[in-house]
Amino acid sequence: MRKSFSLLITLLFVIFVAVIGVMSLEFASSTNRHTSNVALNTRAELLSRAATEYAILAMHGHDYKNNCLKHTNITGDSFFDINITYYYFFTDCNTSECNCSKIDTADTNGSALIYVTVTSKNPKFHIRKVRFTLQNP
Repeated sequence: MRKSFSLLITLLFVIFVAVIGVMSLEFASSTNRHTSNVALNTRAELLSRAATEYAILAMHGHDYKNNCLKHTNITGDSFFDINITYYYFFTDCNTSECNCSKIDTADTNGSALIYVTVTSKNPKFHIRKVRFTLQNP
């Protein structure tokens, strides 16, 4: 009776150690995955800020006599797609070919709403950062 009881205790101990081992391996792999996801999320946030600054810089350097900035795609990054869309506010929106809305105040004539979207190319971990900025003339 004593040998069979010792065998049962040994089997339970081996199963317990195996379960602990599997759980620790699963925890270690999920920690690595979480760390890489946090790094990609932070990178997307920084890219959205940089793309907003780039959009403001592009607006200041653009000649608006011929046309308006409507849409910009930044394709330099291998992990993310960056899209910038410009919406303008004019007192006379009918004569403009821009994406615009009519406003009544002359103080904010020519203001632009900059819509920046950063989207990940990785289908396993989808990240989408959206950033709005109102730029006054």
